[in-house]
Amino acid sequence: MRLPTFSILFLLACLTAVSACASPYGATGPDDRAAIARNGFSADDVGYVLFDPDSGAVLAERQPAKPFAPASVAKLPAMAAALAVLGPDHRFETTLHITGRLGDGVLDGDLILKGGGDPSLSSEGLAELLRDLGALGVTRVTGRFLYDTSALPEMPEIDAGQPWTAGYNTGVGALSLNFNRFRFDWARPAAAGQPVRVSAWSVSDTGRVPLDSVTVQLGAGAGAAFTPLIAMDGEPANGEPGGERWRFAPQPGMAASLWLPVTRPGLAAAYVFRRLAVEAGIALPAPAPGAVPPTATLAALHRSEPLEVLARQVLRYSNNLSAELIGLAAARRLDPAVQTLPESAAVLTAPAMLAAPRTDWTGLRLLNHSGLSAASRITPAQTMALIQGAGPAVLALLPGEDEGKVLPPGVRAKSGTLAYAKALAGTLKTAGGRTLGFAFFVTDEAQRAAMDRTMDRRIAEIPPEARAWLARARKLQADLLELWIAGL
Repeated sequence: MRLPTFSILFLLACLTAVSACASPYGATGPDDRAAIARNGFSADDVGYVLFDPDSGAVLAERQPAKPFAPASVAKLPAMAAALAVLGPDHRFETTLHITGRLGDGVLDGDLILKGGGDPSLSSEGLAELLRDLGALGVTRVTGRFLYDTSALPEMPEIDAGQPWTAGYNTGVGALSLNFNRFRFDWARPAAAGQPVRVSAWSVSDTGRVPLDSVTVQLGAGAGAAFTPLIAMDGEPANGEPGGERWRFAPQPGMAASLWLPVTRPGLAAAYVFRRLAVEAGIALPAPAPGAVPPTATLAALHRSEPLEVLARQVLRYSNNLSAELIGLAAARRLDPAVQTLPESAAVLTAPAMLAAPRTDWTGLRLLNHSGLSAASRITPAQTMALIQGAGPAVLALLPGEDEGKVLPPGVRAKSGTLAYAKALAGTLKTAGGRTLGFAFFVTDEAQRAAMDRTMDRRIAEIPPEARAWLARARKLQADLLELWIAGL
């Protein structure tokens, strides 16, 4: 396996400065006990490392070798590795291909839409492809309309331990559109005897398109509005094979619009493309899965923004799908045989582990690139090594906010949040003007395990007690940052 450039440079740094890799644990730093107790936590729930990123000297620590749930902090090493493997200028490509003969506006052959794993692909990108296709004079296709998702493995969800209805736990695939979410709208009947009106839409910044790959069956039931009936390769949806079906049971007081995950991303994107094609004056048959043959001709190309721009967006907005697609693309560059998210995360983490041989990697378990898993684990010391390996160029992409809320001046970090797990990792500037690295975690594994045992996958909302726990965790995070900034 070829080591990415950042890994090689970090390995050389380790060989010339042993202190950068062998941290002198035993540092105490400012007294954190009052802050932990004040916020209602046990000292065993908290772990962190505060360190000098240049020398690797640890200035403060608590349980640096204990594994914690990283949540979205996992996106930081994933983006660092992807930038090293693919390069900051890498762009994802979505393409249109044609076979057969074109004459008098009729393509007597096939049209193939091929996904390249673009995490930012939107309806506007598909419209751009259609404009180029229209410029060739195409108005009708007599052959097949195929969609090709072979560039990446396709899966119906990121993590099987999350609610079915969570808009952040979407399907993943090479042809992903509008972040693989759809908006479900419903309205009660205007008069007795009339049906409930429902609709599903793929939504982008400039508008919405009916999502024909999704059908909603009305039902009745208490406690849950949505239940997925068939997520993969099931009965026909709108007469076409392989669609998604949901049972909808209106609940008292529920909102008129909700976001739900797309579990068949390639099919959904193909149906949106077909709808947009009609608006562009191009008639297409129903989509079917397929592959671009070697004899096909490239008809149109859409390219994403550079990876550096996409990585900055991932670190700020923490979109899970984007992190998974970028991580998968990078891992498959190193090992084309990768088929699952745990395999992908292992492949992408391996070079960084090789670059920090003096770090104890025991207990590291990353099951994906987004951190959307209650079973993933990482220690504060391991996170420190990954932050050092990322380097200044990647750390400069970190935002100065946590879930949209501004962090203290001088703090740039990636946050992570799950029910009963909170994390933050990045850099801060002390009152004395020093720039330090840090990795902070707080987790209540017992309460998380109890919640998982009773989870109803139809319900996306976390329990009120978990929300209250997260509020205390955010306050502890703020108190520790204040302590570190003022005291060092």
